[in-house]
Amino acid sequence: MNASKNLINKLLFCSFLAASFALTSIASATYRPPAQPSSPKGPTGSNSSRTNGCTGNAQTTLTALAPLSHVGYTASFRPTFAWYVPDSTTREVEFSLYEYGANGKSKRIQRAKLQSTNGLMKFTLPAEAPALSIGQRYFWQVALLCNPNRPSEDLIVKAEFEPVAMPSNLKNVLTQTQEHQKRAELFALAGFWYDALGEIVEDPINKAYRLTLLDKLRELETEGAKSQQGKIKKNLEQQASQLQRIIAIEQQKI
Repeated sequence: MNASKNLINKLLFCSFLAASFALTSIASATYRPPAQPSSPKGPTGSNSSRTNGCTGNAQTTLTALAPLSHVGYTASFRPTFAWYVPDSTTREVEFSLYEYGANGKSKRIQRAKLQSTNGLMKFTLPAEAPALSIGQRYFWQVALLCNPNRPSEDLIVKAEFEPVAMPSNLKNVLTQTQEHQKRAELFALAGFWYDALGEIVEDPINKAYRLTLLDKLRELETEGAKSQQGKIKKNLEQQASQLQRIIAIEQQKI
């Protein structure tokens, strides 16, 4: 009798451990980069360390909320791009989208003017913009216009990305939920950074998960910097540092 009871207790305990592990794995699920990530063709990152902000204050640094150590993926033909401006001073922002030609040179295919806001900013390619092409390499750029008369003082960030076909199994699972965080988790685990962040970029309910994504990106950029040298290494280290600062700022608002 006692032996049977002990066996049942052991089985229940094992089941509890398995369930707890599963829940922990789901809760901690974050961004997984593509299995074979591509390296950027051109320079990515920020020039903010050179100018040290628009007003000589490090708080005006501009940060792309996107991978720089590898080319980010999107399954959308009109994705959402996000960046961060800690400075509260309103300035003009210029968003630009470029595509690489067969000769490796880039050309601008989209431009938009915005007014900066304190904190997180985003831009989604409008419906009237030409749809992006699967397999084509692009990069996006944001310029914070510090002094209209001196373009050399602009703060600029840029990151490369590539549209890829969505796997059919991911598409099928996505049709089963409209909850933004669940959809973001599915995209993140499948390696679609832009779609994952796009689902929750301004969603106050899922802010904690957004910070989890950014922290995972910080880890990846820190790790990526270890295998680089020179300017690339410096850019990745700076990106990781700025992401850490952004996370600290945003955690205080939760």
